[in-house]
Amino acid sequence: MKAALVALLALGSVATAAEATLPRFNPKAPENSQVLPSFNYAAVETVLNGIGARHQRAGTPGKPALLVSFPNNRKAVLMFGSCNAGGTSCKALSIQSFWTRIANAPPERTAAAIEAFNQRYSFAKAYVAADGRPALQRYLTADYGFIRGNLAVNLLVFSSQADQFASEVLHPLETRK
Repeated sequence: MKAALVALLALGSVATAAEATLPRFNPKAPENSQVLPSFNYAAVETVLNGIGARHQRAGTPGKPALLVSFPNNRKAVLMFGSCNAGGTSCKALSIQSFWTRIANAPPERTAAAIEAFNQRYSFAKAYVAADGRPALQRYLTADYGFIRGNLAVNLLVFSSQADQFASEVLHPLETRK
């Protein structure tokens, strides 16, 4: 997983001319009503392209993952779960963002700020990972399929909430002594 995080950081540092022409999500596009029978690279990458996110494959065939940089430059790891042996049909998708450990606030202040954030916003769960880094996670299931437009909206809202988490919780904790 550490290799995936290093690659995620590298993904964010690559600047190309194509970034200036990233597509904008069109909520009225007819393909948004299509049902994705399961999660897999092809299906999720098409949605990521449609919202203007950059992505890179990671993981293994049985445990696929994507390193994503959203249009707002927030980064996440998308990990596929409940997959068949080849990873071509998965019934779960975990969207996760991690930040560096908070150095300028005691752990109890960090925990209280994260708890307050979770009380205000219920879309994704904020928490402190086992290694002490703040994190945000959203978990989706596709046991009976998933509407393509709903996946796009989930990804966009997650990137927006990651922005809110960074600015409302993490930045004040880091700058406050």
